[in-house]
Amino acid sequence: MSRKIDYLVQIEGNEATLDAYVAAVFEQRCTPAKIYPFPYQLPGYENCLSDTLIEYFMRQPFELDRVVAFFEKLMKVDREGYKGIRYSFDKWVEATIKTPYFENVGDRWHVELVRRPEMDAATVPPDYIKFMCYLAIGHLKYGPSFASVTANEYFGMATDLGSNEVERLKKFGSGELPKEVTEYKDELVSCTANDAFGTIRLTVKQESVESYLRIFQFLNRLLQTNFPRSYSIDFSSKHKSWLPIKGLPRKGVHALFANAAAYESLHPLLVEYANLAMSTHDEYTNLDDEAGAMPGSFAVFALGLQSEAYFELVKHYMRNVDEEHQSLQEKFTAAFVEKFGITEKSLPIFISCVLSTQWHRPYPVFRAQFQDAAALTMLLNFKKDFAKFLLDELHDEDAEEVADYAWDMVLHAIFGPEHKHQQVIRTAPADLQPLYEELFHKEDADE
Repeated sequence: MSRKIDYLVQIEGNEATLDAYVAAVFEQRCTPAKIYPFPYQLPGYENCLSDTLIEYFMRQPFELDRVVAFFEKLMKVDREGYKGIRYSFDKWVEATIKTPYFENVGDRWHVELVRRPEMDAATVPPDYIKFMCYLAIGHLKYGPSFASVTANEYFGMATDLGSNEVERLKKFGSGELPKEVTEYKDELVSCTANDAFGTIRLTVKQESVESYLRIFQFLNRLLQTNFPRSYSIDFSSKHKSWLPIKGLPRKGVHALFANAAAYESLHPLLVEYANLAMSTHDEYTNLDDEAGAMPGSFAVFALGLQSEAYFELVKHYMRNVDEEHQSLQEKFTAAFVEKFGITEKSLPIFISCVLSTQWHRPYPVFRAQFQDAAALTMLLNFKKDFAKFLLDELHDEDAEEVADYAWDMVLHAIFGPEHKHQQVIRTAPADLQPLYEELFHKEDADE
């Protein structure tokens, strides 16, 4: 039974307590409670919610450096980090800049945020605009991919208010990362990155293994910083190859990994990149929505078709991909089966691929792999241990509860919708029909 947590929610009358919490944040002396809504705790004082503390702090005289320092210190204190504090700072932007100076114009089909003509943009303190842009960069660095909507809105408001802050950020980035991390150029390659907007530009001047070695050394070093987890890669080279996966978007980021994967000596760097880049709710931002892909996708696709040595990397990727918002991996699954077929080694990887999206599209090549007694028996044996597979291999804590539903998804990917399963049985050779029947059999609740 959880105990009740009391916390202050009113500013008036609690200023002394809130001052103590502000000081404790800067000195990293307060801690979050372990029970929702995770208020901050400070010995000798009543617990305090983050939004109350932030609202109080932002009412104080605005000093940009101090406000930024408070934001960064508070991220370390809060149980949920950036996620736990961003909303309260967004409310400050809305109350201080957005609502007073902007309005929504249009109808339900198209709404545009425009500056109120009666409001003088010069009355907005420049440091307010700089902090709004700082928050926008935070959304790009620490938020999910859709946080870019808010970030772009903030950048747009800054520009509409006549500030040159956005142009400065486009030219120089945030300034938080050293130039040797965000820029590398020599006779073989040109690599630049802008952390304010999450953009990476890569150019190969001379095709060679050394060129791609330098590119991936640059990328991997960059991703070990707080560079945004959603980002774009613009790649330019006279040579562009493509992975043997039908339907992948033919974009520069695709060609980059297809080109690099041709050099076996670079595979360890590609593995390193994939592990650094994978982030469930993030994506390459310069792909069309229908081709959305988690960072690391093309590296995993390239390596996953090389050899069995990368099966575990593929499984790790499929476990982390956002199954609700990405389906590009379906195209990889078909290429994977065409390359490796279905064996005792490849079957668990195939199942991981199938479960990486909701109701994976059936491909004829899948069903073609299960046309004989040996393959069907192998699949039946997998069915018997399926809940254990979900728990051990996919780390699904609800394995027992979702096993039947997940197995239906596997059968759908291989044999098509459930209403076609009886036809599969009827048209199968007589000696295989019992195997298909057992495969499609559903256990009753009381069995």
